[in-house]
Amino acid sequence: MARELSMNGNTKLKTILQEFTDRFPFIRLSIYASTEREKSSKVPLDFEKTIAEVREVKSSEPAIIRGGQKVRNLEKMINDVFGLYCQVAYTDKNGNNTYTTGNLDEMSLRELNAHGEENGWQKDKWHISIK
Repeated sequence: MARELSMNGNTKLKTILQEFTDRFPFIRLSIYASTEREKSSKVPLDFEKTIAEVREVKSSEPAIIRGGQKVRNLEKMINDVFGLYCQVAYTDKNGNNTYTTGNLDEMSLRELNAHGEENGWQKDKWHISIK
């Protein structure tokens, strides 16, 4: 798939989360306010809101998500462009929800998704009807 996912101020969070899940079914994108970064229990942003309604940095440039992009670069880009805390996560074969770290953050999104499939990670269950 060569299709890119583009996020700008007009993009609803639910749209980007759904498109990410559709493209990478064994991993998921979690987006939080920057104040959630150090908390052990994080509260996600309201996915009905647009990026413009929740961002902490105003930028005219979009954030572009590509399959060949490293996990750590994606997380940094969301922080740099929108001022939001972003984590790529997965649900392992035992049902444990985990954020990526270490070597997993060095993989591309495409590689990480394939790695998850090979290791029995559960497909993300976050599916909603987008209107």
